[in-house]
Amino acid sequence: MTTFKEIRGQLIKSLSSDPSPATAGDMWYNSTSQVLKGVVLSSAWSTGGNLGTGRYNLAGTGTQTAGLAAGGYSPAVAATAVVEEYNGSSWSEVNNLPTATKGLKGFGVQTAAAASGSQAPGPVYGATTYEYDGTNWTNGGNLNTARGLGSATGTLTAGLFAGGYTGTNLTNSESYNGTSWTNAPTINTARRHAGSAGTQTAAVLFTGYATTTSTNTEEYDGSSWTTVNPTTVARDAGLGGGDLQTSAFIATGNPGVLTEHYNGTIWSAAPNVATARNNGAAAGTTNSGLGFGGYNNKNNTEEFTTAAATKTFTTS
Repeated sequence: MTTFKEIRGQLIKSLSSDPSPATAGDMWYNSTSQVLKGVVLSSAWSTGGNLGTGRYNLAGTGTQTAGLAAGGYSPAVAATAVVEEYNGSSWSEVNNLPTATKGLKGFGVQTAAAASGSQAPGPVYGATTYEYDGTNWTNGGNLNTARGLGSATGTLTAGLFAGGYTGTNLTNSESYNGTSWTNAPTINTARRHAGSAGTQTAAVLFTGYATTTSTNTEEYDGSSWTTVNPTTVARDAGLGGGDLQTSAFIATGNPGVLTEHYNGTIWSAAPNVATARNNGAAAGTTNSGLGFGGYNNKNNTEEFTTAAATKTFTTS
């Protein structure tokens, strides 16, 4: 049986009073009340405002109250240049991408974002990066390896792009400084449609399609990728995101409605989404996120909120 020390790397402390502050995952024995306590996360999905244009294979980034959806594919219009912003309750169409694009990935915030890579009909794979200042889109530096369906995280001036597809799955990763891309160490498992979270020098990459749907998780420290504990469910094309390497989420995908949380060590089950989807996009943090779009022209949005609460553990 796995112990708390093996999971968290620390023993359960005996304290005369509850610690303040306490963070998710902390556990202690309160010697005054003689009970075992810990901080757990309570999560829930709720319905948000619909996208104006339902689509899939789109780029998503930003936060729950300032999200961004760019490009994608809609059967009615094929690849699209449509861009929409989310204000926490509704989406509004803003200035289009310079070119209709699908299979791209976004990173950054709503007023300083980028979307890179592409998969055009054909298929033809692209290296273009588009930068957004909250009003207009301009061309940024090209990826060194043209590809679509990769994974991106970080900020406009410190971005990271990994994996992807050009008819075969890729291991390439690259870092962005706001002007140009530099080749970075390769990931261990070639894949497309993976989720990602964190920063340029402290990232996590998870699930995706390798030779089949995957549970593989890798962490990046700015120098190398290391394979760590897998997700509990194999999937690809899910809604993956988070602002920290130690705080990520993956939801839906192929298969289903399942959601998982990552605490920097292990993945654990979280509440299911209401709508099964794949090839959608995500934005926000693990504690306050968005999932939107998806295959079959989905336009619905779901909001994800997590709060920490102290719990008393008892035997049963």
